[in-house]
Amino acid sequence: MFQPAAPRVPGHVHVEFKAGRMDWDGRMVTADKRKGKIVLFTSEEDQLTHLTWWDRDKNEQVTDLIVINDAYLERVAKCTTGRVYILRFTSSDKKMFFWMQEPKEDKDPENIKKFNEAVGATIPEKKTGGAAAAPATAGGAPTPAIDPALRAMLSQLLQQQGGQGAAGAPRQAPIPLTAVLTTEVLAPLSSDEAAAAEMMELLPESHKSPEGLREVLASPQLQQSLVALTQAVHSDQLPVLLASMGLSADILTSMPPGSDALEVLCKAMEAHFKKDGGSGSGGAAS
Repeated sequence: MFQPAAPRVPGHVHVEFKAGRMDWDGRMVTADKRKGKIVLFTSEEDQLTHLTWWDRDKNEQVTDLIVINDAYLERVAKCTTGRVYILRFTSSDKKMFFWMQEPKEDKDPENIKKFNEAVGATIPEKKTGGAAAAPATAGGAPTPAIDPALRAMLSQLLQQQGGQGAAGAPRQAPIPLTAVLTTEVLAPLSSDEAAAAEMMELLPESHKSPEGLREVLASPQLQQSLVALTQAVHSDQLPVLLASMGLSADILTSMPPGSDALEVLCKAMEAHFKKDGGSGSGGAAS
């Protein structure tokens, strides 16, 4: 009996290694006995960084998590019965556990280094002392608390997007902002006097002119920023992103499972501006 051929990963693979999943119920960690592998890659289609876990026996993708630069892997030193690693997030208390299945341990540090460097998280320094360190954030900044009910709803929404939906429906690829806010779409904004005036207020002095605005709207740097924003929108840190933009995360309670995260952001902005009577004032305007 032949094993199914492994499908081609649709993008640039940063690192790939054999590892099994572990189930965590908040107290206990239990190993999933299946043979697996972790693949970290940047998708050709949406330009987002995906952490995927594959069932190696079936050559089937089981988990697809979009990660931003707040995730990192580290070894669980207290575990002496295997090579267990924890995926931590600097902006939340979310955790995922994996156990290494590579035959040789000497490659573990290299694989973990490649993973962490590709994701680009600022790994918090370990706190000294007897007490266990609380989950830290990059730079030591406090993290806005996410309501558990909102987190559960967001997890369900992202699960519908990131894997197979109900009745085995195929995964719907996230919509990148660069596919919506193309240079052709943005260019006419410079001709809208009201919009141009508002945008120029946000630019540095060297670009506070119609010519400077047109240059910014057509710049590769803006498109790169849109890629980074897309990454954040489609991660599980969406409530944190909404809060940082002055938007209410309550919109998550009204969106049906499987809603695109970009649609959630648009709905939150729409609700914000309707509340302000279309004045454009408030944190979301910046």
